[in-house]
Amino acid sequence: MIKRIESIDFLRGIVVILMLLDHVRDLFHIHSIDQSPTDLSVTTPSIFYTRIITHLCAPIFVFQAGSSAFLVGQRSVNKKQFSQHMIRRGAWLILLDLTVVNFGLFFDIRFGLVLVDVLSAIGFSMVIIGLISRYTSKQIFILAISIILIQQFLFVAQPTFLKPLSFLISPNAFPLPNGTLLVVGYPPISWLGISLLGYSMGHYFLEKTPAEFARLGLSLCLLFLLVRYVNLGGDSPWQIDEPWTKQVMSFFNVAKYPPSISFTMLTLGIMFLLLSGSQFVGKKGIEMLSTFGRVPLFFFVSHWFVLHLILFVFIFNQGFSLHDLEFGFQLSRPKSFIGLSLSQVYMLWLAVALLYIPLCRYYYQWQQKRKMNQLS
Repeated sequence: MIKRIESIDFLRGIVVILMLLDHVRDLFHIHSIDQSPTDLSVTTPSIFYTRIITHLCAPIFVFQAGSSAFLVGQRSVNKKQFSQHMIRRGAWLILLDLTVVNFGLFFDIRFGLVLVDVLSAIGFSMVIIGLISRYTSKQIFILAISIILIQQFLFVAQPTFLKPLSFLISPNAFPLPNGTLLVVGYPPISWLGISLLGYSMGHYFLEKTPAEFARLGLSLCLLFLLVRYVNLGGDSPWQIDEPWTKQVMSFFNVAKYPPSISFTMLTLGIMFLLLSGSQFVGKKGIEMLSTFGRVPLFFFVSHWFVLHLILFVFIFNQGFSLHDLEFGFQLSRPKSFIGLSLSQVYMLWLAVALLYIPLCRYYYQWQQKRKMNQLS
């Protein structure tokens, strides 16, 4: 029996907290809808880096989903049952994303806009893992690297024959007959490579030491610096003829939609460094962050509803009514809604994070009792 790996819960906890920051900014910041935080012509360093640090969330979530699937497979005696479990789990995550999560995100009962989000990308990866779980870790590692490289080449080349299936490797939007706009924000093949990489390296969490994680993370970050410097990572060239602050911002302004090679190396490199750094965090710090990391799905699904309820308090306090709500890309905010400054966003983020500590603890304890009751 493989016990919970504390460093994974710790890492997930960091990611969950950063994700909360990103989504508080999405819903509440005064310029979150009318200005892109990574558009260097309008953004500021504080807004830019607030967004860039949250780039860690999706790739680490997706990588860890693959690693966790591997660890589940190690516990499983019956490989056929494991395969079926992964397929069912993946299908359930996709359904959850397209229904409950999308309602929590847009609060539109008509589902005028449906976003294929990171949870769907993870669900798709779980299905594929279930189908190919009979292959060795080495074979899946080669497949993962091949997918990461090939999808980047196809995204840049944009071959004509691939246009009907371009939604597999790049963001796309499709109007459905019922009037719903289906937006593929997380192309399934683009993120599949990262998930399969996590699965193929799942044994690292059983074998590797913090020092080995540090070396791997540092190697990836150095490789990122080299690849990005010569503009070979699949991103727009970084700006040289600019003030140094903009040069640095443009250097780290790597593409997430879909994830470029530079983006993947940087974020996964930092992930391994964070794993190695967990040994230097005190027991209380580990426990606090692990509180979030033990129940990431609960947090992901529920936090949209909590944030929207808080948002409605702000909206109605400004004198708006239900008829003023704008759904879809407006995220239910009235067009003339006055959002928060960045410093206020950070304060609200901290308040919601503190609110979630007892909620996550209670949910985890309930989850454990439920499992014990099922075994008894």
